[in-house]
Amino acid sequence: MISHEERNAFILRRTLAAVSWLYAAWSGLLGILAWNLRRGSDLYDPRLIVLHAVVLGLAGTMLWKPRRGALLAVLAAAAGSIFFVVLDLRLPNVPAALVDGAYVPIAAVLLYKSRRQA
Repeated sequence: MISHEERNAFILRRTLAAVSWLYAAWSGLLGILAWNLRRGSDLYDPRLIVLHAVVLGLAGTMLWKPRRGALLAVLAAAAGSIFFVVLDLRLPNVPAALVDGAYVPIAAVLLYKSRRQA
């Protein structure tokens, strides 16, 4: 029988996995769209968006059933989100920066709460 704390940590990890998958799906769709509409004057290569979507999906997959390296995958996904926040702010596209940057505090809070309780 598992304790309430372990069950809550399990639920929080699964919640972060679902958030990662949602971000991965959205980033993947936007990346593929940008790839097909590519122009020579773009600030960054749309393949970076697709790569970030893959990293987000990997983080979600590794968190669903906790595997070794899941924390590293989440940190890589958060670093990618911060990278896109910086690029969005250079455009200046503040709404996109807010959406991209929201993953970082969500991931930090859910990881902290799931680690502290487990």
